[in-house]
Amino acid sequence: MKSFNKIILSLGVAAASLGLSSCVGDLDLQPRDPSQTTDVTNDIDRVFADIYLNFSTYGANGNSPVGGFDGGMAAFQRAMFIAEEIPTDEACWLWDPADYGAAYNGGMFNPNQGCLYGAYSRLIINITLCNQFIQNVDNGYFNLDEEGKKRAANYRLQAKALWGACYYYMLSFYNRVPYADENTPVGALPTQLSRTEVYNRVTAALEDVVAEFGANQVPVYGFVGLDMAESVLAKIYLNAEVFTGTPAYDKCYAHSKNVIDRLGKGGYYGNGLARSYNALFGANNDKYVIGNAGSDVNEIIWSIVGDEINLTSFSGAGFLQAGWIGDNGVNPTAGKPTQDKALDGKIEDTDKGQIVYKYYESKDDYDAAVKAYGENKDWQNTVSEVVNGVAYSFDPDAVGYVAQSWYNAGFGWKCMVARKSFVRKFEWDDVDMSVSSDRRVSLWQTSAHGFTAENPSLVGDDWGSNGYLCPKYSNWAYNDDGTINEAESPTNIANAAGDYAAIRLAEVYLMAAEAILQGGGGSQAEALQYVNWIRQRAYGDAPGDQSHYWLSLSMTDLQDERCRELYQENVRRSDLIRWNLWCTGYTWEWKGGVKNGTNIPEYTKCFPIPTRVMTASNFEQTIGY
Repeated sequence: MKSFNKIILSLGVAAASLGLSSCVGDLDLQPRDPSQTTDVTNDIDRVFADIYLNFSTYGANGNSPVGGFDGGMAAFQRAMFIAEEIPTDEACWLWDPADYGAAYNGGMFNPNQGCLYGAYSRLIINITLCNQFIQNVDNGYFNLDEEGKKRAANYRLQAKALWGACYYYMLSFYNRVPYADENTPVGALPTQLSRTEVYNRVTAALEDVVAEFGANQVPVYGFVGLDMAESVLAKIYLNAEVFTGTPAYDKCYAHSKNVIDRLGKGGYYGNGLARSYNALFGANNDKYVIGNAGSDVNEIIWSIVGDEINLTSFSGAGFLQAGWIGDNGVNPTAGKPTQDKALDGKIEDTDKGQIVYKYYESKDDYDAAVKAYGENKDWQNTVSEVVNGVAYSFDPDAVGYVAQSWYNAGFGWKCMVARKSFVRKFEWDDVDMSVSSDRRVSLWQTSAHGFTAENPSLVGDDWGSNGYLCPKYSNWAYNDDGTINEAESPTNIANAAGDYAAIRLAEVYLMAAEAILQGGGGSQAEALQYVNWIRQRAYGDAPGDQSHYWLSLSMTDLQDERCRELYQENVRRSDLIRWNLWCTGYTWEWKGGVKNGTNIPEYTKCFPIPTRVMTASNFEQTIGY
């Protein structure tokens, strides 16, 4: 069982007591009973935990603060993924054409798309929860002794860091940014400000948070601290030129270097990176989260916690399994129930003088197995491949072969496929793009299992013949070397056990390298070393093995390596915009809603504010919509 604070695992919503419904009423937020409040003046921990709950969970309809809406689509990680990854060269969403279809998949947005409403709503809700918690701490709402006041001061910093993370996305999404902080009156709508003004306010607030946390602050597992706050600040500075017109690569480098100096040590490679890439995205990846005992590696700086029983969600690690996979064309191979299974397996029960079939409950069960085997099609009795020690048969009439059991997953939705341009970013050992020494693709389903890298359609019924499957998360527990640890793996029930890695040390290395190449400080040799460490781990090279090291580093090299390392980590759209590759200069499949891709207008660099929000507010619409 994970050590994440049990307050969060057992929490009921306490937000109604803080007036949340009035503050975000324009989002149709539905408290459990708006006519009732709960006195939580003596329960600051539960109220604080509700902030984290709203980053980790909420899923099916009827179980979300956003009324009349798909709760899964409004869960934090999933909403950010849909905003940052689906419109790019990484992935396509094959269902719900009214919300997605060629337009959204192509980077062409409109205010009525429900997925954009989900992203906006989730950010505003989480911002509001952070603000109101800070207000109530500042106003002395909670009954606290001296020890409680110290705890509340730390909670306040965490809430501000999470607020800053939400505003990183707000700055990325809008050029007229709805802004609210702890000084915004309860019940008031956010104020629309320019990107530059919001950038200045958010960076100033996060600079204060970083200073107040102190150099040696390490959070309890599942919570955030200094390294998360400083990493978010570095992410904002990395994109400063997009947000304000003025670059801040020097500040990005300085803050990235601070994080690297604290965390870039220990582990197999001595640089703070986990030995195995796959292990970072498995059921037991919590051991690599900063603040958790069990590993000297703290690569996962911000973890959005999940648990297969106590903290479930249609988001996070579970979403990133189920969205890609589903059982298709695969059966466990039926072993012939003779000789090895029955005749050699039967034993004489000397006490009762009868034959006992030790592989079957009775002779009838054995006879039934023989009958079933005889009725199988030939392919069902033929081993096509052994995966994780289990023999599987592939249906020759199927398009694409995959099984949920390969990922120890309890469900699969068949919703997503990768785009060929993304697949081609990786280094393949064959022209069919089926074999690679890069371990970051080891969970993918490629032409080796009947899938095609081509993207002839965006139709859900064509899943299997319109793109590779590129799952990154699995529900297996991993040993540090990346081998599966079946003994510690959870059962393959519907929800995944792993956490979602929202920010990793590898991303900080790549931010520092990019800032260096853009003149923000450091040296070319330093940037090259950071990228080479990431490549070394990607290929499973041992310490000291420089087989996959580069001798030089260009901006194009860095961009491609960042794509390979950070896929599905909610950065791709912002990256393409920062590199001036979003509208022109780079074309991928279905960009602009056209099969072969086309250029898209400048205004698509920002999202429209959803119609439902515009109707209930005095906001100005995003420029271009």
